[in-house]
Amino acid sequence: MLLGCDYLDPIPKIGPATAYTLIKTHGTIAAVVEKIRSGELKYTMPADYPHEDARELFLHPDTRNADAPECDFKWEKPDVEGLVKFLVEEKGFSEDRVRAGATRLSKSSGTQQQSRLEGFFKVQEKTDEEKQNLKRKNEARVDEKKKKQKLAAKEKKVAKAKPRGAA
Repeated sequence: MLLGCDYLDPIPKIGPATAYTLIKTHGTIAAVVEKIRSGELKYTMPADYPHEDARELFLHPDTRNADAPECDFKWEKPDVEGLVKFLVEEKGFSEDRVRAGATRLSKSSGTQQQSRLEGFFKVQEKTDEEKQNLKRKNEARVDEKKKKQKLAAKEKKVAKAKPRGAA
């Protein structure tokens, strides 16, 4: 939680090692947060840091049984206008792209097979320069592997040549 999670922003300048040390030293996240808020620790707490609420969500998540009435989902035609309102007006997506995606989604709603991921993205051909770089990297890896194999073979030959028990 000190590093940030779905419910909390991270505390700046606290990484995994620091977070571990702080919790080991102070015992709990609440104690660390209190020390930071009181100024005893040099870190800056985000303005809104509801760690108690986040802890409650982790300990007691809002879940339902699969047979609950709220979990009776049905695959229906998408609500295009609802998607546009949410994605375009609230989240800033391009309306043309959202409508095009909704059209593809509507077309596929009658089929049983799921679309492949590639169907949502244009595959871009690599440039000649990118292809050359990949080829060079691959050749370098092959050369490195051959060198390691030769070195291992030499070491094995030297080891076989030594009499047993010799250091």
